Order: sequence, then structure tokens, then C-alpha cells
Amino acid sequence: EETDVKVIAKKIVGMEKVNKKRDRIVVFTQGKDPVIVVGKDLCVEVKVPLVDKKDIVDSNGAGDAFCGGFLSQFVQGKSLEECAKVGIFASSVIIQQNGCTFPKKFLY
Repeated sequence: EETDVKVIAKKIVGMEKVNKKRDRIVVFTQGKDPVIVVGKDLCVEVKVPLVDKKDIVDSNGAGDAFCGGFLSQFVQGKSLEECAKVGIFASSVIIQQNGCTFPKKFLY
């Protein structure tokens, strides 16, 4: 049974799709471990900067924040690595807040 996340992501990317207009992209988030982004001809591992445990308030919404940050760049045609970096940034901000809220000053 395969356990290497990159290998699993590559296998998923290679699966048949109904919509042939775009290649499949697979993104695996792993908490504090690197985000894995795999496309047809791409495999990127993006490091996640550690947030001090004392600064983590609430992990609710971290995945949604990642998706929002990622997609905000994806629709602008940014690289998948940049998409992941913005997703990581958004999720790291959200876990330092109580509930799914952003601070008054939010700078990327």
C-alpha cells in the first residue's frame, strides 16, 4: 500500500477525467508539513512556516482559508507554487484568530 503523498498525488493526477479541457491538479495540505501540489508536468512541495503553538487560537476554517487563498491566485493565472503560498498564508492567519475571522490589518 502506497504511503508517499507525492506518489499518491501523481496517481490521482493521472486518473481519467470527464472534462478534458483542463488538466487535473491535486493539492494535499498536511498541517505543519509541506503542501504538495501536483499537476500533469509539475510536482511542487511548499514549506509551511511554523506558527508558534502559543499563537494558535482556533484551527476551524484553516482549510477553507487555504482554499480561498489558493483559488484567489489561481483565477489570476499565478503559478501553482504562488497559489499554495497564499493559501498557506491565509490559513496561518486564520488559525491565530478566534473563529473564522481575519484581523483588522491583513497584509500579504
